[in-house]
Amino acid sequence: MGLFDKLKNAVTGGAAKVDVGVVTRGEPFQLTVRAQAEDADVKYDRVYLKVEGVEEAEVPDSDIVRESDGGTHRRREIARARCTTFEVETNVAPGGELQANQTGEWTVAVEISSTASPEFSGRYARHYYQVFAGMDCFGNDPDSGWVRLSVK
Repeated sequence: MGLFDKLKNAVTGGAAKVDVGVVTRGEPFQLTVRAQAEDADVKYDRVYLKVEGVEEAEVPDSDIVRESDGGTHRRREIARARCTTFEVETNVAPGGELQANQTGEWTVAVEISSTASPEFSGRYARHYYQVFAGMDCFGNDPDSGWVRLSVK
């Protein structure tokens, strides 16, 4: 499973190509972080990986609003809530340098606890997992962005 392929440079950030298979809670899984420096050398302080579980809910809500002239109308809106249910951050590699056009690749074992909430998607709520790989660099830190995991 690889993430985070092109590392444009320390100023503009990075792009991601991701291939993540199904993950089972309570079982370690391997992720590969891959970065490629393009036109310039890239010094980095560390390579890291974050995994988080997220629960989101969107519920329709309506209120009766009384007007000053005595009339009433119904105001409809969506009430939204979000919380992080699980999070782990792993240092994948210490600082180093990628030479121009060089590719770095690091593999890390990660585990989502068997007691962590399962994935679900209902009418008003859902729970999912996502992963984020990044490098601490001078300037704009290149990263993969958040990528959804399929967890069973």
